Amino acid sequence: MVNPMLLDPTFEMSDDVKLILGSIKELLDSKWDTKKFRSVLEGNKELTEQLWKDIIKLEILPYISNSPLRDAVIINELIGSKLLPGIIASSVVASRGIKSKDILDKLFSGEVKIAVSDSNYVPGADQADLILIDNTIVKRKDAELKSFNSLDNSMKINEVKHNAGENVQVNNAEISILFASQMLGHGQEVLNMAVKYSKERIAFGKPIGSYQAIKHRVVNDAVDVELVRSIILEASDNIKYVWLAKELANKKIPKVILSGIQVHGGIGFTDDMDIHLHLKRSLTLSKIYNGKVDISEFLQSL
Repeated sequence: MVNPMLLDPTFEMSDDVKLILGSIKELLDSKWDTKKFRSVLEGNKELTEQLWKDIIKLEILPYISNSPLRDAVIINELIGSKLLPGIIASSVVASRGIKSKDILDKLFSGEVKIAVSDSNYVPGADQADLILIDNTIVKRKDAELKSFNSLDNSMKINEVKHNAGENVQVNNAEISILFASQMLGHGQEVLNMAVKYSKERIAFGKPIGSYQAIKHRVVNDAVDVELVRSIILEASDNIKYVWLAKELANKKIPKVILSGIQVHGGIGFTDDMDIHLHLKRSLTLSKIYNGKVDISEFLQSL
């Protein structure tokens, strides 16, 4: 669940968003975990389809589309923390950014899943029914895809070439802030893991969290997470801060996750831990809606 703000003691979630968060958490706690996510990474598409059906039944997407932007931001932080398949995470974002009723009706019913990017390099395009590039919607069947080696195989990056597309009304600022919110969720989850581990791991007869080096690292990471959350929530009320929020998330969240790996010591670098899954997703999200990065520089063809 999303933590209360440390930097803003007056922060309070609406009753509606509390109810939605509780419903999402109940669903994901009972039907989703990182073992299933790892199975998706290995090619199990059935798990993605079943989870998508469960999310559609909850009617989360219509709420995100029509709720106050702050509520949508808070919900997407939880979505990020739960490591959903990439195409589902992007479809959740699309439900807010796209303003076309015809497309939203198909999305809300579960008929389509949507991959989203601000360039022709689109994470998850190979699993999408529709591909949103800036303000153009392309049907996957009308596009030529070239897949690349990607950090997160549930959100594999594809170069999309197309001759047919439909211009639609899109709020790119809202898309950007929701991607930043999902990144924040990944950072918060890893911070929680680091705090837990620092309390349980004993070295020289004491929890490692009692040592200054670990204590200072975890505190600094917590401050960075709260700083990102603060500017994201501010941007949800003052849209002019959206690009600052996304840039700050791009810079801070991967560093927080890398720090969480170091708190775990040698085991943090192994596949036994889930931290690297959050790192790979956050790095993928950091490369989209980031005008300072030419994503093609990071890609190698399959």
